[in-house]
Amino acid sequence: MAWRIESDYFENCNCEVLCPCITSHDQHGDYERCYVPLICHIVDGHYEDVRLDDLSFVILADTPGIMSLGNWSVAYYLDERADERQRQALEAIVTGRAGGVPERLATLVGTHLGVKYVPIEFAGGGERWSVRIPDILDVEIEGVHLRRQAEVVCIDNVNHSMGSRLAVAKALRGRFSDHGLAWDNTGKNGHYARFVWEG
Repeated sequence: MAWRIESDYFENCNCEVLCPCITSHDQHGDYERCYVPLICHIVDGHYEDVRLDDLSFVILADTPGIMSLGNWSVAYYLDERADERQRQALEAIVTGRAGGVPERLATLVGTHLGVKYVPIEFAGGGERWSVRIPDILDVEIEGVHLRRQAEVVCIDNVNHSMGSRLAVAKALRGRFSDHGLAWDNTGKNGHYARFVWEG
């Protein structure tokens, strides 16, 4: 099945700004566990003849401090506005069954916490991005500036699932609670970018 998505994305992990993992998946994060949601809003996308424009999804991961060790616990939250064909397509893509980057991520998953269809309130643009899933996730990040610099700090040539260039951000809010897990990453590291996945 041929598919492609172009998506806005942001994340908020529990590392301090700047997360050391960004240099290598073999680099240890700031803490024993990494808690991170990968939050995505599809700008333009399809799975065969099924359009996926304007749908959102979140891949929520609890991983070891060295992410390449695998044994991730992962939950998937998909946009409840999707119809039945779109749901099948989104689930195939984000869980890795349709190949591409998500398939490589899926090889790191040890515990599959399930798929939920939920209202995802995605907003943002420029330097500020936010998402809310009622009673589950509430995250807002803002780009980081150096003193007397107009542009947000960016890092290039990184090995990241969402692309090689990421903006550096800090969380204004970063709360999650579901599947017996709970954390607050407020004030911690964030990134955002536009990416393309295909398979």
